[in-house]
Amino acid sequence: MDQEIWKLVLEYLAVKENSRSNAEIKLLEERLNDWIANDPDRREQLEEALSLWQHTAQMPEDESWRESFQGIKKQIEQVPKRKLKILKWWPAATAAAIIGALVFFVAGDKKPLTLVQNQIVWITKTAAPGKIVNVILPDSSEIWLNSSSSISFPENLKHADIRNVKLNGEAFFKVKRDPAHPFIVKSGKIQTRVLGTSFNIRSWKGYGAEVTVLTGKVAVSRDSAGVQTAAVHLLPNQKVIYNIKSTQLMSENVDDAKASIDWRTGKMNFDRTPMEDVFQIISRKYAVKIVTDQSFKNCELTAKFDNIEISEVMKTISLTFDIHYTINKQIIYIKGGKCN
Repeated sequence: MDQEIWKLVLEYLAVKENSRSNAEIKLLEERLNDWIANDPDRREQLEEALSLWQHTAQMPEDESWRESFQGIKKQIEQVPKRKLKILKWWPAATAAAIIGALVFFVAGDKKPLTLVQNQIVWITKTAAPGKIVNVILPDSSEIWLNSSSSISFPENLKHADIRNVKLNGEAFFKVKRDPAHPFIVKSGKIQTRVLGTSFNIRSWKGYGAEVTVLTGKVAVSRDSAGVQTAAVHLLPNQKVIYNIKSTQLMSENVDDAKASIDWRTGKMNFDRTPMEDVFQIISRKYAVKIVTDQSFKNCELTAKFDNIEISEVMKTISLTFDIHYTINKQIIYIKGGKCN
């Protein structure tokens, strides 16, 4: 668990102890619930953390934890410890932070967090390799999933105050307008917030996410442990790209936003696209595996393909890069090749 999450845990527990604001408590509970729901293992981690506290920690006498996260760690180091058993998946520094954060579990009514008992039921729809899937959400919003992509949404989305969904891969959204209930898409390290509009999100694992707006207006922000940065607002024919290295959002204008959803009709557009990315796109679209005998790291492709057979696509690539290829069922073997 990273420090941002434990700051969130600590904030929740402190507010629960000292605040009379049910709205504030509910908001923090939703953020923690969302974190737990993303990975089933996290529930077990939280329960193990509680067990660790119950057998090791003591209640701090002051509220110096409010100063900073490092202040919590320093304070815990000053508390006499009973037997301290560090679980294998925690480094020592993280375990100290956990003890500080979980002190409030037993400070009040001696009961564990109720939020882990109120799990949101999530539904996941997936587009298999080589397939494009149309999904109608409970609120009547419509989504097209690109190959090898998935969308997850709460079972009670239609009645939720905030319509949260999670995307892995690429999808085109037509969101039903409902100003009273914002629609939020979480995809990788970014969050896209809308009221009612159409837009495309590309968020493949290991790549920078990209949001392109066709109609309406969206707000895109970086998401770190449930905390959002200042949003970048986009209008039609604008897009934002998340740079993995700099962790920054960069916006730019596009000539035709509709080109970003050509994949819905089976088209592929490449504009100086690295060949490693081209092979990934081809693999997803045609449900094949591509095996090469050399690296194409410095090669780029500029080409447009309609919804044609893969053999026609490979002929173009063969002529462009002077490669030899064979197709054996769902595997394409490529030999040789050189960049222009």
